[in-house]
Amino acid sequence: MANRSTSGFGLRMAMKLGNSPAIGGQSKYAIKSGLGVGIFKGNPASIQLAGDTGYIQDSAFSTTDDGNDGGIDFTTANDALLVGVHNGVFYIDNTTSKPTFANSVAASTTFGTNPNTNSTDGVAFVNDDPDQEYVVKADAAVGQAIFGLCGNINDFAAGDAKDGASTATFDSGAQAETKMFRIVRSAEDPDNEDLTAAGANIIVVINAAANTYR
Repeated sequence: MANRSTSGFGLRMAMKLGNSPAIGGQSKYAIKSGLGVGIFKGNPASIQLAGDTGYIQDSAFSTTDDGNDGGIDFTTANDALLVGVHNGVFYIDNTTSKPTFANSVAASTTFGTNPNTNSTDGVAFVNDDPDQEYVVKADAAVGQAIFGLCGNINDFAAGDAKDGASTATFDSGAQAETKMFRIVRSAEDPDNEDLTAAGANIIVVINAAANTYR
């Protein structure tokens, strides 16, 4: 039976490892005003290794803000390790000077000055619990043999977003211990649990080797 949908939705929080409840905790990370690559809810997040070091970036784009690889070409050997998954942003709108909460920040967005901090930095809210599990949609059939192995999400582009949120899918085609996410199990979504067809929802967790906090 085919899956009901093959459209990606990025990474959504599920339970935690051990099937324990997840409280949805998140931490604040600074976003640089005028960032080169956008940031979108539901995409993996990392901290820049070059350029604006110390600032958060979106790791689902083929080229990240620090000039390294993200998305399908990410590797723990060369690229910024993940801190978690983006869950929204806050910044001061440079035109209206209003506090703004949103799913995303587009590339080259200039922030206004925050009157409380006197800074032009924005804020990304990131689910950064290293034991957090995520639901993601697979781009192709998922063979039993790949459970327990690691893979990347497919490249994301700003034009792919839906209401400022990710539509990224998981690459089922290649696995290696240097990749972003370890495949845990089927999400057992009755409408999207056919592992023999594209579009199955699966559970993943950030690979320990790809996690800043492991």
